Amino acid sequence: MLALVRAGAVVAPSCMGIGHERFYFYPAAAPTRTALLVRVVRPTAPNFAEPAVEFAEALADAKAGALAWAWSGAGEAGPPAPLGDFCLHLDEATPEDAELLAFHGRALELWWTAEEEQPAAFAVGPGADEEAFWEWLAASLDDDAFVGRLRRPATPIPVRLVTEADARLVDTPLLLVDDVDWLTAEEFDRLYHGGLAALTARPPATSPAVTEAEFRAVKLGLVERALADDLARGDRRAAAFRASELARFDPPAALALIERLAGSLRCFDDRKGITWALAYALHRLRREPGRAGLLERWRAASDRLRRDVLAELEQLDRYP
Repeated sequence: MLALVRAGAVVAPSCMGIGHERFYFYPAAAPTRTALLVRVVRPTAPNFAEPAVEFAEALADAKAGALAWAWSGAGEAGPPAPLGDFCLHLDEATPEDAELLAFHGRALELWWTAEEEQPAAFAVGPGADEEAFWEWLAASLDDDAFVGRLRRPATPIPVRLVTEADARLVDTPLLLVDDVDWLTAEEFDRLYHGGLAALTARPPATSPAVTEAEFRAVKLGLVERALADDLARGDRRAAAFRASELARFDPPAALALIERLAGSLRCFDDRKGITWALAYALHRLRREPGRAGLLERWRAASDRLRRDVLAELEQLDRYP
């Protein structure tokens, strides 16, 4: 479902340092323009590292501004300001949510309402008709008083969903990290201290269109680079956790990495952490045909690590 925003803040559980899709709402800049709903990835960042979390937030804001700039027609005026931003819990099996998760954006018809006294306290969401919208709103928020202050009737509004693939962010790969840890220390320091503004000083081009293959290749390159650094430093724990990221973009390579790590542990390695990381990566690979062969080989093995991973995986596989 779409989110409810109140005075610029999302009414939803805090996403903290977890990577997530974030949506920014930009009202139409002119009567001839369409409101924009911009979707970007706010990358994962460790909660204990405040600069990393700050950078993750700044990166999401900068990407959204760049995409809105490219699609708003603002020209030299610079990126527009969003009315609010929010993170959503979306289910690809739900038609409304699937539309919001599409690789490329498109025109959508949504519903809009706001408080009379505080226009920045607003709700925007889906519904086949207005009644369906209000039913969704009542079910989505345990705050009858706030719902009662919203204007009725709600207004149907055309919105253009804009995604990271709707402009050529692929030409600036560092804008597409899904985890702050994908950056080198030097890159993070440079971007954190002003470099991010330089990367988004101009609106990105909207043509030629970005293909899924091109987009995935950029993401895969970032993961492979970070993994190579893990292995060069002998950090098998980090490499094990990287396997689940690799699984998103190159499943066969992720399976090969899992096999490699299972046979290369040292006595001082974090076996518990590596066990869980490998099990989680295998869980994410549950639809990959090559997984069955790996599991069969591991069941025939007698070492403790593989047995522990299989036991952890059995627990994870009980859930979709």
